Amino acid sequence: MMLNSALSLTALLLLAAPAVGSDTAAFERVEPILMDLCYDCHGDGMEKGAFAMDEWDSVEEHLKDFNVWYEIWKNIRSNLMPPANKKPFKEEERAEVIAFIESKIFKIDRDNPDPGRVTIRRLNREEYRYTVKDIFRINLDVKNILPPDDTGYGFDTIGDVLSISPLLMEKYLEAAREVVTEVVPLDGSQKDYPKHVRHLFPAGLPSADKSNKDFYRRSILGRVATMAFRRPVDKETIERLVAIARETDELRDNGFETGIQRAMTAILVSPRFLMRAEIQTEPDNPSKVVAIDEFALASRLSYFLWSSCPDEQLLDLAAKGELRKNLRPQVDRMLSDIKAQRFFKNFVGQWLQARDVQTVFVDVGSALEAGSSRRVRRRFSGRLRQAMKDESELFFQYVLKHERPATELLTANYSFLNEELANWYDVEGIRGSSMRYVDLPKDSKRGGLLNQATFQIVTSNPTRTSPVKRGLFVLENFLATPAPPAVPDVPALEDAGRGLPKNVPLRKLLELHAEEKMCASCHARMDPIGLALENFNQIGLWRDEEKGQPIDASGKLITGESFSNAKELSQILATDRKSDFHRALSEKLLTYAAGRGVEYFDAPTIDKIVADVEANGGTLKEIIYGVIESAPFQKRRGDGGFSSVERAKSE
Repeated sequence: MMLNSALSLTALLLLAAPAVGSDTAAFERVEPILMDLCYDCHGDGMEKGAFAMDEWDSVEEHLKDFNVWYEIWKNIRSNLMPPANKKPFKEEERAEVIAFIESKIFKIDRDNPDPGRVTIRRLNREEYRYTVKDIFRINLDVKNILPPDDTGYGFDTIGDVLSISPLLMEKYLEAAREVVTEVVPLDGSQKDYPKHVRHLFPAGLPSADKSNKDFYRRSILGRVATMAFRRPVDKETIERLVAIARETDELRDNGFETGIQRAMTAILVSPRFLMRAEIQTEPDNPSKVVAIDEFALASRLSYFLWSSCPDEQLLDLAAKGELRKNLRPQVDRMLSDIKAQRFFKNFVGQWLQARDVQTVFVDVGSALEAGSSRRVRRRFSGRLRQAMKDESELFFQYVLKHERPATELLTANYSFLNEELANWYDVEGIRGSSMRYVDLPKDSKRGGLLNQATFQIVTSNPTRTSPVKRGLFVLENFLATPAPPAVPDVPALEDAGRGLPKNVPLRKLLELHAEEKMCASCHARMDPIGLALENFNQIGLWRDEEKGQPIDASGKLITGESFSNAKELSQILATDRKSDFHRALSEKLLTYAAGRGVEYFDAPTIDKIVADVEANGGTLKEIIYGVIESAPFQKRRGDGGFSSVERAKSE
């Protein structure tokens, strides 16, 4: 009486099943498909993978089990079941099953997708730093003041984890005082004002006339507050700020500057600066969907691509109501700006964990099999780690800015190297410390993200490689097919090798480990991918042997595609699994941009992005356009209602 815990998708969701009168009648329409393709393993007493499909007493009871259908649907979209050795779905069958789940269980309206809602969130540490830099033209070392941010779904832009505590509020007050002390000097020597001070006081100090002072205060504070609050400031707020500055002026020496300091401190600790909120009618009505106003859209755009507040051009377009009509030109402008380096650093640093390559601990000595620790440190230096991180960021940047296919991230025959990293990769002819574009030799083992040291290091254990971590990383970040959470009390991989010779290859240990019934299904997904990358050790060096035995990097994906090495695997991901890769990248970019995790109701959004991308050259930039033009980026609904996880818990 039901489906399986893993099936398939891609463009199938773009098809629609014909309308059916009732949910029960609709189920009766798809049940024969499920019986034919799934019940051999998951029905009639069979519970392969601890998953049975006929546990309910009635169809009505079965259709109410949201949690089960949600798991089914996730696996259908993952293109994993039926296994390659079983009878496959026909395209129209798969489309019909998926359309049934979405329309009858999830109640998704594909013509009007739910944009979701984002928790009001504070600026994270990087956003705070860059916003202060762009408003005041100073570099504040916020790491000495503000603590690191929590992350959700792999990113530090997620609203649900960006809350604010009383202690953190004190830190923001401390940071505000440091900012205003630097940008508003009290010595009165205006002729020596540095550039960032002249930016705030373009006319120097005012005359003694009170009316002139107030006019100047309105000009200074109005400009700063508009940038800080990311929208025009109402007259009442400006007058309150001017009053703060005026009262301070009347009480102290250097009163004008001190008053401006105090008023600016008020701006920098205001919720309108620290918190990113979007104004809407009926904010508590979960059925009310509205387009965010153009100022909120400007903020979403600028924090996505610049990690900072909108500049004057974005605010001017928003004020005229013309930003939506000019989105793509503005995206192009923003990506060509130096501030886009923040996006490349922050997104790539978290999606690929590239920011961790400089700090993650590895046992370099055992990896290099070298002599003294001093020699080890000299070879695997901090400069080399920096070059590895830079390679990943510059590579992503090149594919995006040169409008290359997104799949080139997997298959490119070029990279960005300096002499030290080129030597690490056995690429000859590169001299100097600067990173530059390099066409790789035809016989190079490198090319694409899976063959970069960044990926290989952050997916390893300190003393050895980890095919499990590498396989799981690819499933989650490149295929949008995460494995289920590990079951409790799983024995360690090393335990599988007890009683065996010390030189037993990792592949053999994994085979023994996967013989555990509770481990087998997950390892069937992860291990072939991870083992394809075994030629790269835990610090990204190529090797032909492990423990004195030749490395076997061949394997087969659970979907049936065979490969003999990492490059062939990369090619499969970029061709046969191209739509899965586009979907994974779209989900990651949407999560980073929107500040929330991707939910079941985002299926129409993701499918539209993927379909549009594949119809328009498959470029990485098209994915960026698709995210920015999507319902979750352009709209929001009121608070309330259930996410998939909340709904599952409530039933």
